[in-house]
Amino acid sequence: MTERFRNHVGYHAVVLFLTILFMPSFLAAASLENATPEKLTLNAVQAFDRSYVLGVRAVKSGDIVYADLASLARALRYAGRVDGGQLVVSYEDENNSSACRVLAGNNFARFTQQRPAASERVVQLRSSPAAWNGSLWLPAGDAARLFALWLDREIVYDAKEKRIDAFLWSSRPGSKITSIGTVGANDRSIGPESPPVYQGPTVISGIEVSELANGVVIRLSASGAKSVASFLKPDAQGVAYLTLQSASGDAAALFRTFSRGLLKEIKATGLGNGAMQVTLALNTPLFKVKSSEYRWDPASNSYVISILSDVDVQEVYRREKERRISQDLAQDLKRWKFDTVVLDAGHGGKDPGAVGPAGTREKDVVLNIVRYLGAIIRSEWPDVKVVYTRGDDRFIPLKQRGRIANRNDGKLFVSVHCNAAENRSARGAEVYILGPHKNEAALRVAMLENEAIKQEADYEKNYKGFTDEHLIMSSMAQNAFTLQSKEAARHVLQGMEKKTDINGRGVRQAGFMVLWTPSMPSVLVEAGYLSNRVEEKMLRTRKIQKDIAQGVFDGLRQYRNGYEKQQVVSGSAAGGNR
Repeated sequence: MTERFRNHVGYHAVVLFLTILFMPSFLAAASLENATPEKLTLNAVQAFDRSYVLGVRAVKSGDIVYADLASLARALRYAGRVDGGQLVVSYEDENNSSACRVLAGNNFARFTQQRPAASERVVQLRSSPAAWNGSLWLPAGDAARLFALWLDREIVYDAKEKRIDAFLWSSRPGSKITSIGTVGANDRSIGPESPPVYQGPTVISGIEVSELANGVVIRLSASGAKSVASFLKPDAQGVAYLTLQSASGDAAALFRTFSRGLLKEIKATGLGNGAMQVTLALNTPLFKVKSSEYRWDPASNSYVISILSDVDVQEVYRREKERRISQDLAQDLKRWKFDTVVLDAGHGGKDPGAVGPAGTREKDVVLNIVRYLGAIIRSEWPDVKVVYTRGDDRFIPLKQRGRIANRNDGKLFVSVHCNAAENRSARGAEVYILGPHKNEAALRVAMLENEAIKQEADYEKNYKGFTDEHLIMSSMAQNAFTLQSKEAARHVLQGMEKKTDINGRGVRQAGFMVLWTPSMPSVLVEAGYLSNRVEEKMLRTRKIQKDIAQGVFDGLRQYRNGYEKQQVVSGSAAGGNR
């Protein structure tokens, strides 16, 4: 037992562990030696139309079913690990960070939280975890209670069905579970801190509403001393009242209306004698009120009203589905709006790319083409954002180019290059998409462009395992964009052919590393062959560079027209079929 843990539970608790609490654990562990495998399932509900069923590792000893705590944690979709008789389960996202710790033979569990605010709780378990067969075990009912206390969710064990039911969508309105076992910030002893003392006039400063699956919680935040309050529960018309004997606040700022859900309206009214009344109008035609309660929360000096409803599951299914469809369609339109083009000038900095017989460097030619193309897009499409992977003569690693595109939510990635070949007579423009090499010529071009990775630090480590197998996997990941990439490539090549005397050699596919990372339709343009003296002379002139840029844009215009028509049709079909 660590020194820190002794400080939490106190010396007497340690003695109690050693003399009494450890004994049941040893007996339990010993009794598990002859335990037999048992079927135990977790039925988890994440939303009205989102649920799953997973098996939980369990054994039976006598009449008791024991659950493997790490297995239950995994079934709940949390990360858990057992190390030296201790189990640590944690979860973390951008808003929350919390961990649950239990020890073999110890009746206390510790819950620590870093976000949204640092806190710690120590709770007593009904039985101590038994260490056996590399895992920590608790009776299934106690295991469910452990996670219910930690997560503040309804998690219960049905012994008859041998099933743990977990309602993970939301906590219960007015739940006080998260205050159980709170450790004080000053004395670090078990139990909540003494509530702060509030003084001065009571002022209601804000309203926070939490709409849950089975009810609603209204929290009135306040400053000043606690006011005497009375709560009248919802009447037959679904109207409830909270009256504060002495309070003030901006009634207009506290007014709220709601288009859906249990709550329809919140309205605050000054009563003229220093009192304030908050009126709640409920949507009783659709929701049947099951219970309601009021409490003052001393920790935050807020007045909390919790209202539970008997949920009409089918009705909520329908309304939730309508809401989700509406949100999905709005997100789809936003996601697929052609609003960002990412332009990638190949090579750069210490990597010159191909160099022609007259010394023309690929990195200079393609940077000029990309700049001209970006200027045309900004002029012709003011609503489209242009993102450059490099805007000057600098070296950018290949993987980083795709990440730049993804960070900016690009809708099309266009990488511009110039070609080279040992055969000095080879000439013409080509446009590539990501895919397995179809012929030796495509392979040679890809190998030439991929040579840029050797300019990167630790390239052997970063690109370890680049094989055709990895290329196929990357191509499969990009499969959703293949048709769009092909369309873009076809239009771009046609546009270049119309604007220049550089003949097109077709649309091809090959394993270009720069096309691995972007999560969007992507094309690689080989504007011509610098190894060919005639094309080198053309490619180094500003006029041809501008013509190539105009040709690429003309192709992008054709692609965008078809792309946006397709998205409108797809969106209409999706909306009609859901």
